[in-house]
Amino acid sequence: LVMLKRRADVGDLLLSRLAAVAHRVTTNPSLLDRHGDDESHHASVPPEAVVYARSTEQVAAVVRICAEARTPLISFGTGTSLEGHILATHGGVCLDVSEMNEVLQVNEADMDVRVQAGVTRLALNAQLRSTGLT
Repeated sequence: LVMLKRRADVGDLLLSRLAAVAHRVTTNPSLLDRHGDDESHHASVPPEAVVYARSTEQVAAVVRICAEARTPLISFGTGTSLEGHILATHGGVCLDVSEMNEVLQVNEADMDVRVQAGVTRLALNAQLRSTGLT
């Protein structure tokens, strides 16, 4: 196990590679702050960039690029964590999957569903209300 002693450097080359495969990439300070703050008691620690994905293929490409660059990658759904796991303590890139919010399949007989990573509990319950699965 290698512990990082410094914050990762997310430069223009990495940002341009990410922008080529993701829906959107931002370094807007207010969005960085939002993605470095959750519901925990820990102080906010924002990432250097936020990448928005809308498909599994985009997620895979972002993960591959960050792995190749040895850049920390933090996943982000809605920011409701109570444990501080979205804090970019070593810098890096935040991968926001909140726009991946589709219910892909409802199997009433099997009592299960297939959803994208950004589907919230409330949105899922609203969709399932008419099925009797809630």
